[in-house]
Amino acid sequence: MMNKLQLKPRELKIISVIADTRSIGDAAALLGMAQANVSKYLSDFETRVGLKVFERTTRQLALTQFGEALLPYINDSLDKNSQLINFIADYKHEKRGRVTIYGPTGIVTYLARHVIHEIAEIGDIRICLKTYNPDRYELIEGISFPDDCDILITYAPPKDENLVACLLTQYSVTAFATPEYIKKHPVNSPEDLTDHSCILLESILVDDSNIWRFRMHNSEDVRDYKVSGNYICDNTQTALELARNHLGIVFAPKESLQKEIEEGTLVPCFSHQEEWWLDLMAIFRKREYQPWRVQYVLDGVLNSLRQRIKQAVARRP
Repeated sequence: MMNKLQLKPRELKIISVIADTRSIGDAAALLGMAQANVSKYLSDFETRVGLKVFERTTRQLALTQFGEALLPYINDSLDKNSQLINFIADYKHEKRGRVTIYGPTGIVTYLARHVIHEIAEIGDIRICLKTYNPDRYELIEGISFPDDCDILITYAPPKDENLVACLLTQYSVTAFATPEYIKKHPVNSPEDLTDHSCILLESILVDDSNIWRFRMHNSEDVRDYKVSGNYICDNTQTALELARNHLGIVFAPKESLQKEIEEGTLVPCFSHQEEWWLDLMAIFRKREYQPWRVQYVLDGVLNSLRQRIKQAVARRP
């Protein structure tokens, strides 16, 4: 009777990393192993299986026909093993597994700079930060929740009504530019924006223009203005960099520009409080459907954000 082939997750992981890097040396570096040990794992696996997974060339490794067919099964097995480990860890309330947080570029940058380090004692939880800039249709019709998302910080409620939408705060968005730009190109009110170079966001682009919304000073009157310009960006952070180089006017949240406002490198374009208020929301699955590791990170993120928002509100004039 033939011995039953037994495969260990460790060796499958090594083969998967070698396939990603096409290099024994690079795989060893990523895995934190000696190169000789990685080579031995691969050689032992190929000997037991009786088939070559990789062809050795002078420059790099290449998957054999068998290797190409095998790799999806290896990765599927690793995913299932990871899910099993995460399930056991969640059931035991161990700090283990991945938690994925999505948000617009500026929000993700803010989380990385001010929030993530305040989540204490995360153990072996891996926090994955990903960028998700909603388009204009999602801002109107509701935000989509990515399949691999655990927590979404964004500006609008979700399209899926089964998700929880927790309002964190409202924050002001208005037009900013450098003092040098304003001195060279004076602007007094939103009506003047049509004559200026506005730095546009690709996600809300319509006919090479953006619609910027303002609530008029001392009024509930809300007006939309169609603006255009020479520069189009796929995120606010890039748009702000262009504005810092005196290339135009940017529409951005005041809360994320406190340092620039204090230093005077970017200033509001209007002396009155023409601005628009956006809702900042945290979106997530209902608690009864959350893995424990997600609940732990979610509580840490929300507690930190609420504390920072409370401090920011206290500083407002």
